[in-house]
Amino acid sequence: QLGGVANIQALWARREPSVTEVAMPMAGPELEDWIYPFASLLEAGALGVLTSDWGVSSQNPFLIMQTAITRQPPGAPDHPPLTPAQCLTREQALKAYTVNAARAAWRPDTGALSVGNLADLIILDQDILACDVQDIARIRVLLTLLGGEEVFRAEGFSG
Repeated sequence: QLGGVANIQALWARREPSVTEVAMPMAGPELEDWIYPFASLLEAGALGVLTSDWGVSSQNPFLIMQTAITRQPPGAPDHPPLTPAQCLTREQALKAYTVNAARAAWRPDTGALSVGNLADLIILDQDILACDVQDIARIRVLLTLLGGEEVFRAEGFSG
């Protein structure tokens, strides 16, 4: 109703000492399940935008999306997730990095492939919606177009 934007720093949402030994005890048992409540924010109608807290964490969007989806450290599929009810779906995470980010930045001409939008797009080496969830962080960008112009091509990519 308020049109709020949830600027989500997903890399913090995993069982690590800064969360389990500091944030959770400070919040107390009654609020533990509300630490990094990403899914609840979206369910309440907030516009979820995934971003990086770069400077103190990775700016890799695929690592950030994997963490938002699994709430586990990368490469640790057996690690218990932090409040699994707050996991985002793959679709929610992808939308939070594309359409929602463009909307939050007042850029209606980007964020989605549609007639009239800028041709800003990337080609990936894996399908983020179909690959093993533990492989999302390892996805590589093969080609980047901004406004339809090639600005990046991975070495060896001929597509």
